[in-house]
Amino acid sequence: MRFAIGKKIFTGFLSAAVLLGAASGISFYYMNKVNDSYSDLINRQVTILTATKDIQVLALQQTNGLRGYLLTQNPDFIHELETANEQLNVRIEQTGSLVTQPESKDSVQKLTRLNRQFKENYDQLLASYAQDRNQEEALNTFKTKVLPVGIQLGPLAKSIMDRQQQLLNQGTKLNTEMVNQANKAVSLLSMLTFALTLLIGFVITRHITGNLFKITKVMAGVTSDSSSRTRLPRIDVRTRDEIGDIAYSFNEMAIALENYSAHEQEKSMLETNIAEMATMYQGIHDLNTLAQLFITKITPMTGASCGVFYLKQGAGDRQRLHRLAGYADNRQEIGFESFLYGEGLVGQCAFENRTIMLTDIPEHYIQIISGTGKASPSNLIIMPVEYEGHVVAVIELASFTKFSKAQQTLLQQVLNHAGITINSIAGRMQVERLLQESQALTEELQNQSEELRLQQEELRRINGQLEEQYKKSEQKTKEIEITKMELVEKADQLALSSRYKSEFLANMSHELRTPLNSLLILSNLLAENSEGNLTENQVKFAQTIHSSGNDLLHLINDILDLSKVESGKIEIVPDEVSLTYICQFAELEFLQAAQQKGLKFTTELDAGLPPTICTDTHRLMQILRNLLANAFKFTEHGEVAFRIHKADNQIFSDYRGRINLEAAVAFSISDTGIGIPEEKLSLVFQAFQQEDGTTSRKYGGTGLGLSISRELAHLLDGFIEVSSDKGKGSTFTLLLPGYGGSTAAEPPMNNDEAAIVHVEFEEKEWQAPVIHHEDIFFAGKKVLIVDDDMRNIFAITAALENKQMKVVFAENGREGIRVLQDNPDIDLILMDIMLPEMDGYEAMRIVRQMPEFHYLPIIALTAKAMKDDKEKCMEAGASDYISKPVSLEQLFSLMQVWLYRQAGSYA
Repeated sequence: MRFAIGKKIFTGFLSAAVLLGAASGISFYYMNKVNDSYSDLINRQVTILTATKDIQVLALQQTNGLRGYLLTQNPDFIHELETANEQLNVRIEQTGSLVTQPESKDSVQKLTRLNRQFKENYDQLLASYAQDRNQEEALNTFKTKVLPVGIQLGPLAKSIMDRQQQLLNQGTKLNTEMVNQANKAVSLLSMLTFALTLLIGFVITRHITGNLFKITKVMAGVTSDSSSRTRLPRIDVRTRDEIGDIAYSFNEMAIALENYSAHEQEKSMLETNIAEMATMYQGIHDLNTLAQLFITKITPMTGASCGVFYLKQGAGDRQRLHRLAGYADNRQEIGFESFLYGEGLVGQCAFENRTIMLTDIPEHYIQIISGTGKASPSNLIIMPVEYEGHVVAVIELASFTKFSKAQQTLLQQVLNHAGITINSIAGRMQVERLLQESQALTEELQNQSEELRLQQEELRRINGQLEEQYKKSEQKTKEIEITKMELVEKADQLALSSRYKSEFLANMSHELRTPLNSLLILSNLLAENSEGNLTENQVKFAQTIHSSGNDLLHLINDILDLSKVESGKIEIVPDEVSLTYICQFAELEFLQAAQQKGLKFTTELDAGLPPTICTDTHRLMQILRNLLANAFKFTEHGEVAFRIHKADNQIFSDYRGRINLEAAVAFSISDTGIGIPEEKLSLVFQAFQQEDGTTSRKYGGTGLGLSISRELAHLLDGFIEVSSDKGKGSTFTLLLPGYGGSTAAEPPMNNDEAAIVHVEFEEKEWQAPVIHHEDIFFAGKKVLIVDDDMRNIFAITAALENKQMKVVFAENGREGIRVLQDNPDIDLILMDIMLPEMDGYEAMRIVRQMPEFHYLPIIALTAKAMKDDKEKCMEAGASDYISKPVSLEQLFSLMQVWLYRQAGSYA
C-alpha cells in the first residue's frame, strides 16, 4: 500500500487535532463546574442578605408606625404598623428556610420570638389606649415596654447578615481556589497536548528526513571526479512514497550514466554535479541554511577556495545585497557586509545582471587562510542569480587557478535553478518547497512524465489545504466580529453602570440628607437654648452634634462633586470675573480664620495683568476655597499668602504646548505649614488621600478637596502645580488661560474697600427688608408642611412653633391639597418633592391651578441634589427652592421674604 508524504503529514495533523479536542472538552467541563458553583453560592447568600436587610428596615418601620400613631392618632400609621409586622414575619420565615448554620437558625428563632413578643406588647398597648385614651401613659408604655423589644430586631438581623456575608466571602474564596485548580489542570493538559503534538511531528519528520538524508548522502558521494568510477552508488530507500520515487529515479539515472561512453564522462560529471546541487535543497526551510549549504557545496565543486553568498533585500531604491553566508570567509576588514546596486563589483554585477571575471588579482586583495599558512588567490568570478529576469542573489568565488569552461557552465546551470529555489523558499510552505525541488530535479532528469503527474497531484492537495486554511480564516474573521460586538456591548454596559452610579449617588444623597435635615434643625434648636433650660455642657453637646452634621453634609457634597466630575455631568458656564474681586473674596472668606489661628494672611495682585479673565466663576471660587482651606488647616504658625501673577515660563515649562504661558494667569497659595514629603507629592491629588491616614491623625478632612480641585481645573483648561518642603510649607499654584481684554491690572483694595465691594456684589440679588423683632413678625402665621418623613415634620414643626407659628402637616401631595382646602388661611407651604402617591411637582401644579392659591408662597424642599432640581421646582410652580438639610437661618430668611411679599400683596 502506498503511504505518501501527504498522508503522513495529514495523520500527524489529525492526531494533534484529536488531542486538542480532548483538551478543549476537559476545559469546558471544568468551567461549567465552576460556573454552577458560583450560581448556587450567589443565589442563596444574596437572597439571605436581602431578606435580613428588609428585616432591619421593617423593624424600624413598625416601631415608627406605632410611634407616629401615638403622636398623631392617624389610623394610617396603624395600617403601616400591621403591614410592616406581617412582611417582617414573611422575611423571617424566608430567612429561616435558607440559613443552614446552627447559630444562624438560633438567631432566626430568636427573631421570631422577639417579633411575636413585640406584637403582643403593642396589641396590649393599643387596647389600653383605646380604652383610656391617655396619650402620655401610652407613650411611656411604648418607651419602656414596646420599644426595647423592637430595637433588638435590627441588630439581631444585622448579626445574621454579617454571618451570611462572611459565608459569602468564604464561598467566593473556595470558588476562586477551584478556578485556580481548574486553570492549573487546563495548563497541565495543554502542555501535555503540546508535547504529544511535538512528538508526533518529530516522529513523522524524522521518518521523512531520514530517507531524504540517505538520498542526500548518496548523491553527495557523486563528486566531480566520478568520471574515474566504473560504477555509481545506489540509494537504498524502498518506501512507497515520493522519496522512494526519487530514489528509484536516481538509481535508474545511475544505471544510465554508467553506460555512457568515455568521451561523454565530462558531460556526465557536469550533469551529476547539477543533479547533486538540485537535490540538496530537500528539507531546507530558510534562506540562511540554503545560502550556507549552497556556497559550501559549490565552492569546492568548482575548484574554488573561498566563496561568499549575497542575497537581495529591500525594494526600490533601498535594495541592497547583504552577505548571507561564506566558505573559508575570515571576514577580513577589507570586505563589506552589504552593497547597493551599482556599488563595487558585487553591486555592478547585480546592476548589469552579468558575470564579472578577474584574473591576476593583486596581492593582499584577499587572502585565503589555512592551518599551515595563507596566500592570495589569482582568479575571481562574480555571478548573478536571477529569477524571471530579476537578480535575487550574487555569488563571489576566489580560486588559485583559472575557472574552466566546464566549471563556468556548471555555475551557470546551477545558478539558473538557484533563483527558482530562492524564490520558492521565500514565498511558499514547506510542502510546496519540497514539491518545487522535486519538480526541478525531475526536469533535470529528462522531464519524466510520471514525476510531472505526481507533482500535479501534490499541487491539487496543496490547493485543498489552502482552501481549508481560507475557510479557517473566514471563521477567524467571524470570531473577530463577534468579539468586536461583545466589546461594544461591554462599552454600553459600562456607560449604563456609570449612569446607575450617578442615580445611586443622587438617591443616596436623598436618603442621607433626609435624616440629616432633622438632625441639624433639632441640634441647632438645642444649641440656641431659647428656653434656657439646658446646662452649658448640654449646649456644647448640641453644638458638637450640629457641627458633626455639617461635616457630614460637606462630605456628601464632596462625593457628589467628585462623581459629577468623573461622569462628565458638570457644566462649565464661563463669564467675566474681576481679579480684584477674587482677592476680595479670599480676604472676606478667610480673614476671620487667620485671626482665630493667629496667622498672617496677605493677598497680592501683580501689575500688568488683565482686569478680568473669562472662566466659570463658581468653579474657580470652589478651587481657591479648597486650596486656601487646606493652607489654613495645615498651618499652625507663620502666614498664608495668596498671590495672582503671570505664569513663570521656566517654572511652568512642562506645561508649554498645553497652555499659552504668555497669556496664562497663576493663582498661588503659599503657607508656612507642615509641608509635604517629596515621596507623597504625587499622591496628594488622589481621592481620599490625607496628610496622615491613621486613626489617630491630627488633621481632619476626607481627602477629596484636592482631587476635586484638580479635576475642576482640567475642566477650566488649567492645571494645578504643587511644590513643598517638609516642615517649611507648601505652595499650590492654579494655572488658567488668560482671556482678559486689557493688560492694565486694577490695584488691590484694602479690607474696608473689599467689604464694600462684596456687599455690593451680594446685593445684586433681591434682599428682604430689615425687620426687627422677627419672632413677632412670624407669630400667628400658619404654615403647611408636606413631607413623608415624620422626623422632618417634627423638627421643622418644633423650629416654627418656637417662632409662635401655627403648623399643619400632610404626608403626601394628595393629602397636602386636602389639608390646604380645609385650611384656606394658610400663609405659606413648605413642600417636599419626593412624596408617595403624589410627588411635590404634581402637587404644586395642582395648587397653582386653584385661583385662590395662585399667589400663595410655596418653598420647595428636596434632598435629591441634582443639577436641574431647582429649574424643575420653579417650572412646577414653586416660589423658591432650598435643599436639605435645611439651614434654619436660611429657611427663616426665605420665609421672611415671601411672607413679607405676601403681606405686601394683600396690602
